[in-house]
Amino acid sequence: MSIRNNHKLSLTQSFEEILEAVQPMITAIFTQLHIYKDFDYYRHIASIAVWRAWLKADPAKGQFSAYLYSSIKGEILNELSKEKNYSERITVVDGETLNFILSDMEGWDNQKNPSLLEIKLSQLKQIEREILLLYYVEGYSDQEIANALGLSAVAIKKRRGRIIQRLKHQLSRVE
Repeated sequence: MSIRNNHKLSLTQSFEEILEAVQPMITAIFTQLHIYKDFDYYRHIASIAVWRAWLKADPAKGQFSAYLYSSIKGEILNELSKEKNYSERITVVDGETLNFILSDMEGWDNQKNPSLLEIKLSQLKQIEREILLLYYVEGYSDQEIANALGLSAVAIKKRRGRIIQRLKHQLSRVE
């Protein structure tokens, strides 16, 4: 595969030369993977992939440029996958949401470390956070939440109660 100015990539080149030569390849991968933000971060990921490929490459196993391409793309895809998994598991909880939930937690002093509650909320399953958000922030009824999530209203009410009890229990153990 030819890169900028028809230079062939070779293991005899320094890492810096190879990294400079593959910049158009990295840009093409960004375009292909629809990466339109955090360019510096992903260029860093790509640079690490180039470094690892440069260290591990074996000319007997095939063309170096193809190995570089698959290494760079693979590392970026791995990072995108990690970010997607993280964003599916973590929901940022704003102050308004915390206040609504705190107000429903009888016996919990609202002045006690709300950041601790935020940490505990972030550890909940996605559906549990969704139930709390829909109920306390959006003002949905149990029936509306049930319709939205494909569960029964009774199940939503019980689940919400268990979530609140679990949060109270976890927070009381920390005190």
